[in-house]
Amino acid sequence: MTNDSLTYEALKNQIVELEKQNEILRLHSSMEKKEEREYYYNSILNNIGDPVFVKDDQSRLLIVNDAFTEIFNLHRDEIIGKTLAEEVSPEEQESFLKIDKQVLEDGIENINEEALTIRGGETRTISTRKTRFIDADGKKYVVGVIHDITERKKSENSLKESEKQLKELNTTKDKLFSIIAHDLRSPFNSIIGFSELLTLNSADLEPEEKEKFCSIINVAAKNTLILLDNLLNWAKSQTGQLRFNPEKVLFSAVILEIITLKKSLTKAKNITLDYSLSDEIEVYADVNMLKTVLRNLISNAIKFTELGGNIRVLATLKDQHVEITISDNGIGMNEEKCKELFKIASNTTTIGTANENGSGLGLVLCKEFVEQNRGTIWVESKEGKGSDFKFTLPLGNTA
Repeated sequence: MTNDSLTYEALKNQIVELEKQNEILRLHSSMEKKEEREYYYNSILNNIGDPVFVKDDQSRLLIVNDAFTEIFNLHRDEIIGKTLAEEVSPEEQESFLKIDKQVLEDGIENINEEALTIRGGETRTISTRKTRFIDADGKKYVVGVIHDITERKKSENSLKESEKQLKELNTTKDKLFSIIAHDLRSPFNSIIGFSELLTLNSADLEPEEKEKFCSIINVAAKNTLILLDNLLNWAKSQTGQLRFNPEKVLFSAVILEIITLKKSLTKAKNITLDYSLSDEIEVYADVNMLKTVLRNLISNAIKFTELGGNIRVLATLKDQHVEITISDNGIGMNEEKCKELFKIASNTTTIGTANENGSGLGLVLCKEFVEQNRGTIWVESKEGKGSDFKFTLPLGNTA
């Protein structure tokens, strides 16, 4: 091989090497420019503040800013190239991808509010604005901005709850005024009317008539006292003045006291009122609230039981609580009436079997007192078949 050949070969190799170096430099320059562009884009996106993303036509994330990674509590390398459908519940996945598809196909801007459960179990409420972008090559992308509206929604819900409570308070106020104006006046009219008959015609009345009038006055006065007691308790409970003092209470002692107090009411309608004394049961409750509940439920049962009827009180142990039942064989109620029974807004008074009046407040008060004592109250009833009012209380040994 001649020297010319060696020189040519060496020159050729040098040229090839220079071309390689130039290609490396070009690639390096291109990479630097790409990194500069990405840095530039990311700086802009990160300064936006709200989560921003770009997806391809398969709903895979191509670009996200720091705010996006923070709201989803995910690292960038866990997000890029994925749809994030795997990060939401199965129920949310269909909706999650359906909206992207619609934006890509129709090009219509979409604004969607949803509750999103992110990694760690936290639920956030977000508003996502999505729109379509088409590049010079005709490729379609979804561009989106997310607003975290969790706190705003909490404020809105808080306002709605306040509005609801205000309406309930107004309903309560109207109900109380109605009771005072009508239901409290009615029994007093009876008391005044029959007492005047006794006063003005005492000499002309037979002993049986006097006894009858005295009995009517007595019953009316006791019912009025119950109503007044309910009114005072309800007013105290609504203004936070009613103290809650739970203690261990022997149930039999309380119920037997209430049954004794109700003898005159049951005697007037010839109703039997029984309590089956079994094992001694201790409950953990506020004794005054418990007495109010029992007085109201038994009075209610007397009111809607026919002459000669029967009322039974049962106390049954159920796991860590006692279930108390006031059962009557009275006129009963339909399902619709049962559902509305413990609501003051929809509760209306019903005339008893002996034309007894009522306010409907007693059962509302019962519900509030039972729940304050960590129990539940409900009714099981059928028209013409009687009613079972049931409530639960914690056992004394669990307090």
